[in-house]
Amino acid sequence: MSNPTKAPASSKETVIGAIAVAVVVAIGLSMCGDSDADKAAAESKRSADEAACAKDLQCQGDKGSISAGIRCKSHVEKLAKNSMKWTDGTLEPKFGHFRWADKPAGSITFIGDKAQFQNGFGAYINVVYECDLDKSLNQVLDVRVREGRL
Repeated sequence: MSNPTKAPASSKETVIGAIAVAVVVAIGLSMCGDSDADKAAAESKRSADEAACAKDLQCQGDKGSISAGIRCKSHVEKLAKNSMKWTDGTLEPKFGHFRWADKPAGSITFIGDKAQFQNGFGAYINVVYECDLDKSLNQVLDVRVREGRL
């Protein structure tokens, strides 16, 4: 079979092809880009969602449980008179429960029982620990520990 060869494109055809590609790309970008109105609407929706979340215990607690595990861990450890050990798994959260500490102020108490404190005889005792975080979930307000399990 013979394979017909195409003649090379002329410079005029090349320019027309480049312009066509540029037009298609420009139309595609204009359709995919967000307009200022879309950005403003998305920002106002996000603000409304954050305001609603600030009043909802479940939303705030879910959002802050990781932060509590990071910020409160050392404070809980300091309350041990002797040695202590964490009994949670690697990916298991240290704080599995939460409640309002002060609802008007927005502070939350995070509660867990994944630790053991050593008593004076060397035995490890299960403890329940609580950590209060402020509204921004960045500052530890108070930490408490008592014997027991949840």
